[in-house]
Amino acid sequence: MARILVAEDDAGTLRLLSVALQTKGYKVLTATDGASAWTQLVEHQPDVVISDVDMPGMTGFELLTRVREHAGVGLTPFILLTSLQERRAMRQGMTLGADDYITKPLRPREVLDAVAAQLNRQSMRQAAQALHVKTALSEALEEHSWDLQDRYEKRLARELSERWPGHSESDVSSQYDEATVLFADIRDCRAWLAQLDPAEMAQLLTRFYEQSGDTVHLFGASVLQFVGEGVLAVFADPEPSATAPHALRAIKAAFGLQKSASGMADFVQRTFPGRNLPSFDVDVALHGGPVAMMKLQGYLGGNPQLIPVGEVVVDVLAMQRNANPALGNVTVSIPLLRQVTGALRPCARYLLTLPNRTGPMDVCSVEPHGT
Repeated sequence: MARILVAEDDAGTLRLLSVALQTKGYKVLTATDGASAWTQLVEHQPDVVISDVDMPGMTGFELLTRVREHAGVGLTPFILLTSLQERRAMRQGMTLGADDYITKPLRPREVLDAVAAQLNRQSMRQAAQALHVKTALSEALEEHSWDLQDRYEKRLARELSERWPGHSESDVSSQYDEATVLFADIRDCRAWLAQLDPAEMAQLLTRFYEQSGDTVHLFGASVLQFVGEGVLAVFADPEPSATAPHALRAIKAAFGLQKSASGMADFVQRTFPGRNLPSFDVDVALHGGPVAMMKLQGYLGGNPQLIPVGEVVVDVLAMQRNANPALGNVTVSIPLLRQVTGALRPCARYLLTLPNRTGPMDVCSVEPHGT
């Protein structure tokens, strides 16, 4: 029987969570403040922790930090509870190493799904550890082989990025040696352009930009650009000690964009009733590697802009536009998939032909665990 620790100072919310979890057969431990939650966590070592952000004494962030720094319970899955208005709090929690977050008002089904996902992830991790013990030598050799290949790919990509046409050393404001690039665009955009006039299309894009921009910033994007009808975001770790790596945050942002697409569908029905418009959907592609930031010095009298450039950026744009939508909405490159193994479920792996590459690219459509 899995043990779930719930830390929440609101009595009504605490009872709602306890009843929902107990109904599913979980053993529930409760705490009304961060200090008592920490005591129970160390003593009972629960399988999952659910904690409110704002608690007296020790906040949810402080509890999360203490958990991640503790050798005995540092890997315990941690789910944060916060309100929709606390976007900064959500982003801070993911940066500190939270595995998931749930917004208030709470829906028991969402809570149970989040807990089940974390328990499944723990089971996979334990199974992988057991397998690692049995096949330590072979896995070590394989890991060494992949490491050499990844180093070669990164070196090649960096050299191509440095030879990017049209920029000099003085143009480059900064460079991320390793980053994850996300590009999301509206599916069947030509159909939307054919059925909406320019003013209506501007309404649609404004709403899409607002929702997608909020989502990628929530998960800590370092750079955000709007490209045509799409959104380009760069995720990087400014500090090597970050507990939530950029690849994982980018993946969570991709699935967050998928959730926001349903809200866009409601917006379309309310704003353009009876128009028989296409179903609103978003396709996302992700790839990783070095990214340079090129400074455009205020062309046409505008302010200077930072533009992400490099082979990774070109690849991810081409991936999104050429991926097979019938296989899934989220497509990742295989090198990136290796960095987040266990955080998502591979669906269909295939070779994707891109116009900017001489050879095909190895990609995979993915879904979050539990779908």
